[in-house]
Amino acid sequence: MPLRDRADRLAERPLLFHYLRKLPEMNYRATKARIAAIRDSLGRPRVLDAGCGTGEFAHLFDASTYVGVDVCEPYVRFARRRSPRLRFECADVATWKWDGPSFDLVLVNGVLHHLDDATALAVLRGSAALGRPGATLLVIEDVERRAAGVGTRLVHSLDHGRFIRTSANWEALVSRVVPVERSESYASGLCPYHLMLCRMR
Repeated sequence: MPLRDRADRLAERPLLFHYLRKLPEMNYRATKARIAAIRDSLGRPRVLDAGCGTGEFAHLFDASTYVGVDVCEPYVRFARRRSPRLRFECADVATWKWDGPSFDLVLVNGVLHHLDDATALAVLRGSAALGRPGATLLVIEDVERRAAGVGTRLVHSLDHGRFIRTSANWEALVSRVVPVERSESYASGLCPYHLMLCRMR
């Protein structure tokens, strides 16, 4: 079986995916530190984790103000078992109807590189619509780097997402929905990411 097919099958098994994906990322320390800093700058924000996956970043937030949403039911079941005090919903955030208060922080982390432009824009618009006026939209995605090392190229070649874009292309895409106020590229273990901080109107 080709290595890529093996990786795709691994991604379909939440327990293995959740723990093995931490290894090349050094437990996502760089990403978690950035999310925590933005959380702290907002006080005690109501948080929507749009495309929460297995709930890896859910513990960064207060259980009473956090909602995670993901389209993959096995991932949502895993997240609920792992963090039973937090709320997780299985839904497509592009069309999800939320009847609670608007969110102060909307996190879209590691979602859009799985999606073509049209679908990614639908997810961004659906996510942004759930934030209050003036809310923060934080987008973090795998980024394409010309000078990527062997380890980075291997991780990207095995990644389930097939739409890893350059930093310029990420900013152009996100800016079609909401202006990007601040951005940076950084390394999370072997994996390069691009972070975009946006303020909703």
